[in-house]
Amino acid sequence: MTKKNVKASDESITDAQVAGYLDKHPEFFNQHENLLMNLDLPHQQGKTISLVERQVALLRDRGIESRKKLDEFVQSAKKNNEIFDKCRRLILDLMDADDTDKFFKVLENSFQRDFGCQAYSLIIFSDTPHQINHFTTSVSEMAAREYIGALIRAKQPTLGVLRPMEQDFLFRHQSDKVKSAAVLSVRKNRQIALLAIGSEDPNYFQAGMGTIFISFIADTLAKLIPRQIYLKHQ
Repeated sequence: MTKKNVKASDESITDAQVAGYLDKHPEFFNQHENLLMNLDLPHQQGKTISLVERQVALLRDRGIESRKKLDEFVQSAKKNNEIFDKCRRLILDLMDADDTDKFFKVLENSFQRDFGCQAYSLIIFSDTPHQINHFTTSVSEMAAREYIGALIRAKQPTLGVLRPMEQDFLFRHQSDKVKSAAVLSVRKNRQIALLAIGSEDPNYFQAGMGTIFISFIADTLAKLIPRQIYLKHQ
């Protein structure tokens, strides 16, 4: 009777309970060294190895994984640093531009040289529609809402694939080149403009990617565009 009770009690102990106990009492095997002799720790290759060897192997695997994550972190940091340098150079050059033509030329050169984009468009909202240059257009916000209303209302940058009507309105004859795009709202108390940047790479702009740097560009344009428009009409 007693034997059966002991057996039932043994079977009621789960693997999780044993693991939990050992986790809370890592010194357990110091007091029961004889148990170490009976442990069976088969290796992946079928060989039996010691507990110490298994621990060393686990630590080595964890070290490899940690180094891999560290390398990924370093690469990400380098990429972010490169993007930051490009944004900083663009913003400083825009601030140094002493006339409107130079201002828009700096903007275009940065899109092509630094960011490798094949299409770009700057839509400035104004009551007097006109073409400023080959990629900058002044249009009424009411007219633009018919085609890009959702983009105008967006509080955050829109990244990824655009609707055909939106893409055609923004990029016009360059629309066929664009496989992914970033659309940024330029605001200063009100909607001033919409900046669109397109790439032939479908993965260049993706929903969910970080927007801190391109948002910084949009904030800078919100400060500088009104001054450039004023200079244009002097």
